[in-house]
Amino acid sequence: MERLTLVTLISVALVGCGGDSDSSSDSSQVTTKTLNGYVDDISYSDKSISVSNLTVDADNANVKYQSQTYPFEIITKGTHISADLRDDVANNIELDPEYTGQVSAILNDKITVNNMEFTYAELNSDITVGDWVLISAQVHADSSWKVTSINEISALSFSEIEGSISQLDVNAFTFMIGNVLVDYSNAILDDIQVIQNGLWVEVDGQYQNGLIIASKVDAESASDFDDTDVEGIISWVNSTQTVFELNQRTTIMVDESTRYDDGNQSMLMAGFKVNVDLKVVNGKLVAIEVDFDDDTGIQGREFNVEGEASYGNSVVSINGIDFPIGPNTVFDDGLTINTLAGQWVELDGRDVNGQFVLKEIEREDKDNEISLEGKVSGNTIWGYSSSDGSLGIFNGQWVEIECQRDASNNLSFCRLDPD
Repeated sequence: MERLTLVTLISVALVGCGGDSDSSSDSSQVTTKTLNGYVDDISYSDKSISVSNLTVDADNANVKYQSQTYPFEIITKGTHISADLRDDVANNIELDPEYTGQVSAILNDKITVNNMEFTYAELNSDITVGDWVLISAQVHADSSWKVTSINEISALSFSEIEGSISQLDVNAFTFMIGNVLVDYSNAILDDIQVIQNGLWVEVDGQYQNGLIIASKVDAESASDFDDTDVEGIISWVNSTQTVFELNQRTTIMVDESTRYDDGNQSMLMAGFKVNVDLKVVNGKLVAIEVDFDDDTGIQGREFNVEGEASYGNSVVSINGIDFPIGPNTVFDDGLTINTLAGQWVELDGRDVNGQFVLKEIEREDKDNEISLEGKVSGNTIWGYSSSDGSLGIFNGQWVEIECQRDASNNLSFCRLDPD
């Protein structure tokens, strides 16, 4: 699956040379890279591009999208590309948009493609309804898109979208991505063991009237990012700032060996733009280095709930409220799906358009104080109510609170978390 990556592979060529009775070897280092990111700057006269602070010579590069060749000039500032490099010289550049399709509506700075409306202040006035475009965009922590470029292309035989699966119907072989219904009944599923709500996927297929008949549905795996430098926006961070999510889909661990540039671990917060060097350790992605960017974006909305868990069919429930376990849900403290039932646990995750995306499950001490984050409604939060009405002052608000809890799970003395 396409992603924001900078992969560096080092190969060493040993060249032998010798004289009469002795010989020596000389090592020369050749660096090859796959650079996948958004174009920061471009020179058409020099045929060079800059991505992730790296300037690349693209004079002899072949520019392609889905096997079709395009002129270098199709690339603009903000275009998402993937380039095969040798010593910072691009041999091949693949256009890597988030959305591809035909324009169905334009109003001022708003453009609609594949039933999705995007806002782009620099929209080219030459683009009109009926044209085909490639849309490069970065996803914020609240699931909104920040468009970085829109490039016009000739008509294609397919459309492309990506996003988080919702409203999955395994019997009808359909799901939603944003406002688009996807029929995956005849699609190839790539890197997908179990298709489920919350899974971030890329879909290729035929689009018509709000429906895509998918030919391919593709997800990512941890191995895709081994020895990789990933650029993106933090979309979620756990309470101890030891696990975070990048670009709504990539779960990353930090440990005592993780290095930080232009910041520190306490700055791991939703909305921050970062570059992360990654490696796979025991099947999980671990950050070698986190480099903080000056740019910050929308933080999104996180939830936190603790209580006694019940479990069934890949769903953990607390007080009758269901939280589906997703492919990127992290289990801590030795917990597994087989040991969840009856445990007092803490659940952390994101609220994405009313859908609870569960990111982490960990054990929690069952005591008379409880911390919760979510929406208060009717003097209740996550199925808990307050006996003294102290929750009522927060009705209608999304809050992070601390309360006292009695043996019957009634709350009292609820107040905003000072942290």
